[in-house]
Amino acid sequence: MLPAGGSPARPSGREDSPSAAGTDADPIPDLGPAASRRVRARDEALAGEGWTRRFIGSPPRLEEMIALYRSLGQEVRTEPLEEGDLEHECAGCGLALSLFRIVYTRIPR
Repeated sequence: MLPAGGSPARPSGREDSPSAAGTDADPIPDLGPAASRRVRARDEALAGEGWTRRFIGSPPRLEEMIALYRSLGQEVRTEPLEEGDLEHECAGCGLALSLFRIVYTRIPR
């Protein structure tokens, strides 16, 4: 669920905006107790390849942000959500799992 205001909450201590592309933002956010070991392992493996987890999004803004990151010279990768990516109260939501994607970026090698 989105908080009142309609914007997804960001993990504290990091900037998830395109203007942060190329900064030293923490590539593995603290996902809290909802994160599964498999989700954490995926994020750590991708961070080891230079990918930074940016945000979770859905169409149409997802496509716009992907285009923006690419226009800034970033490589973009999306991954499907797993239940461990969602807060406990949202874990069974099939709609979120099917529509939303996790966006990762990295500077081209």
